[in-house]
Amino acid sequence: MNFVGVDIGGTSVKVGIVSSAGVMLARSQQDIEDRSPEAIVGIAVNLARQCATEANVEWTDIAGLGVGCPGQVSNGVLVAAANFATWDHVPLELMLHERLHVPSVLVNDADAAVAAEHWVGTASNVKNFVMLSTFHTSTTLWITMFIDRWLLWYVALGTGVGFGVVNDDKIVAGGTGMIEGGHVVGSLTTSLSQLKVDSITAKDVFDAADAGDQVSKAIIEEVAEYLGFACVNFCRTLDPEMIVLSGGLAEAGEAFIQQIRDAYTKYTWTKLPNPVIIEKASVGYDCGIIGAAAFAFKANKTN
Repeated sequence: MNFVGVDIGGTSVKVGIVSSAGVMLARSQQDIEDRSPEAIVGIAVNLARQCATEANVEWTDIAGLGVGCPGQVSNGVLVAAANFATWDHVPLELMLHERLHVPSVLVNDADAAVAAEHWVGTASNVKNFVMLSTFHTSTTLWITMFIDRWLLWYVALGTGVGFGVVNDDKIVAGGTGMIEGGHVVGSLTTSLSQLKVDSITAKDVFDAADAGDQVSKAIIEEVAEYLGFACVNFCRTLDPEMIVLSGGLAEAGEAFIQQIRDAYTKYTWTKLPNPVIIEKASVGYDCGIIGAAAFAFKANKTN
């Protein structure tokens, strides 16, 4: 059996044919010009057919389709999405099913990325894990939890766990010691903006640190401290086997991740050691496609 994974982003649609083992057999993508739901569904349909041909997969061998899209998803309907401001309760799942005649499932794009890591990535051999993610240029921290290989919940958009208290000496975003304001990679730019430096990205901070800039190094060390402390809180509350760092957190590099591990070790209670593993995500650029296909694969197994 094979599955179609569709990743609808703000600027392009990516589609792939994925085997039941999570292997990408073919992929393609197309930039978005017409932002109407009908046009974007049309792109997805055409790319899916093209990819099936390229992969030498008969359409009768396609067991399902998963589509990931940014925004609020409910029962196969995209309720709203910041990237598609005019979309209102768009039945993407039904639209794709009617065009391609395969069982379809719509999920949030962040969930798709996490599912990819769980299916074939870093967390594929654990039952319980927490994934911390930042996506694209977002300064939002997404916290996703799997219990016994099921997606239990995720928190994002500046709410819930993303605004848990991790220290008592900083006031960020209107509160004291907010995790999100304190340690998301995107917040590095906020730290430097206080030094009157304009148009800075997180990458600029890491590049400057690599070049020996002491201010940048200090900021990165502080961010790693916040993240390490937050990981302790997650472990004490949720007891995962693994914490996976994704998006900008993973792209920051192994040295940064090691700093997070070191901070976690420092703050872990010595009388109650927690052997949690902290690793970076491994699926990479096509995690949206593979993760969407993972949801289709799971739906097929359930049915």
